[in-house]
Amino acid sequence: MTRRIIGVLLAIVLAVLGTGAVLLYVASARNSVAAGQRAVHILVAKDRIPAGTSGDRIRNAALTEDIVVPASTVPEDALSQLPSALDKLVVTADVQARQVLLRGMFGQATKLSGGLDIPEGTIAVSVAINVNQQVGGFVRPGSQVAIFDTYPSDDKGQVSSATTTTGGNRMTRVLLPRVEVIAVGTFGTDGVTSNQVQQNGDKSTQQNSGGQIIITVAVNQADAERLIHATSTGALYLALLTDSSDVKPDNGVDNSSLFS
Repeated sequence: MTRRIIGVLLAIVLAVLGTGAVLLYVASARNSVAAGQRAVHILVAKDRIPAGTSGDRIRNAALTEDIVVPASTVPEDALSQLPSALDKLVVTADVQARQVLLRGMFGQATKLSGGLDIPEGTIAVSVAINVNQQVGGFVRPGSQVAIFDTYPSDDKGQVSSATTTTGGNRMTRVLLPRVEVIAVGTFGTDGVTSNQVQQNGDKSTQQNSGGQIIITVAVNQADAERLIHATSTGALYLALLTDSSDVKPDNGVDNSSLFS
């Protein structure tokens, strides 16, 4: 019996010693790298951080994690922590998952017109479109899309004074053959951008009660006027484009020519 008790105690002691050794190894590995190299701590993005996300938001939402790497592999302006000086600055481009955070990634939000990267010479216009009318939710920032408009029409294809969605003739035509989507959803009051909402799978802030999604596109003044007017006279549909997609304005189709 005594030998059995001694054996059990010895096994417990060995288990404790083994666990301690593993813990010491893990702690040592976290703060060290290959022999002869100095270890440093840096921040990397856990997931994609969209352009326009503030330093304050990145810190408070824990969008980064600390890793240890050899000092020789780290860029000069790599961040090991987020100083308060970056709280009101934003990342000026998307930070990809596992990408190292650099000081040079941050700038004034005004450089992006409040967080949106608007192409030179264009303006940003937002419209609300049902999910099924924007390719089932596949439209993303950076997508090239054609915008179609379905509206009440007379027999000559002109906009009719009728405002009902049922009955009467309706016409569908290309409104804008190719535009760039620069945002999907709303920015949000807590600094969450539309990209981040989609990345996290949270639909609450990008859809309203009518099942619509806010699409923001970059257009010139003339196209902005047409698009804004079309939102009040018809129904908009989006079509995703590739570089080889060929979409041109034409006469469209109406009730009488739909099957001709």
